[in-house]
Amino acid sequence: YEERGRCYLLSAPGPHALLLVTQLGRYTAQDQQAVKAVRDMFGEGILKRVVVVFTRKEDLGESSLQDYVRCTDNQALRELVAECEGRVCAFDNRATGREQEAQVEELLGLVEGLVRERGGAHYTNEVYDLAQALHWASPEERLRRVAETVAARVQRPKGPWLRARLREWKTPHWSSLRFSLAFLLGCVLLLSVLLFKSYTQDLAGRSSEVTPD
Repeated sequence: YEERGRCYLLSAPGPHALLLVTQLGRYTAQDQQAVKAVRDMFGEGILKRVVVVFTRKEDLGESSLQDYVRCTDNQALRELVAECEGRVCAFDNRATGREQEAQVEELLGLVEGLVRERGGAHYTNEVYDLAQALHWASPEERLRRVAETVAARVQRPKGPWLRARLREWKTPHWSSLRFSLAFLLGCVLLLSVLLFKSYTQDLAGRSSEVTPD
């Protein structure tokens, strides 16, 4: 459980948002298992902090992303989008210049809206609370205590299907899912940097508008 403990410590005090990146038209069984792994590790409420980002927007043609999500025959994808409260956007892999900037702005708008809806509060649970409370401890002690708490948390009785998923973490098949989780946590760090940059630029702009009496 040390690997999962490190994930918690790296993302403490908790993410404001997570990005789930998937290719348009290819939300596969492996993607579904990656989502389950994230849910199992962080709790059911984590999906309320997820933005689903589709690549290959160009494949939509004249259709809208909302129409695609509403009409897709991939029930698992429809359920995921519903759990994420409809937060979706798409990126055209070939976009450049202003079009590329507009795509980034749309994504940041979704994230900023999510943060506002939650009153600026980050996602938290008992493991994140412990990680924060152990700020005084050595890195080794923090990791040990957090890993123990993660182990106790995931071993609580939650039904046969969840126990099966947790056992699968030990198999080579899950190496790709661990990569997916690392990618999601990387997105958390990237979003934190972008939001902080946006916030500081906004403050600078407001300061420049104030003139002395």
